[in-house]
Amino acid sequence: MERKQGIELLLKYNQEEFHIIHALTVENVMRYFAKENGEDEEFWGIVRIIT
Repeated sequence: MERKQGIELLLKYNQEEFHIIHALTVENVMRYFAKENGEDEEFWGIVRIIT
């Protein structure tokens, strides 16, 4: 899945602005920790968007 598809799912199932902002903020945190641990930033960012 690409990020664009993840964002589409996020917006489809979350209508409240708080939930959308929260998901995107946590996505950035996941990307940071993935980078720090030598993991795939794109994968872990998408995981957070769709969960």
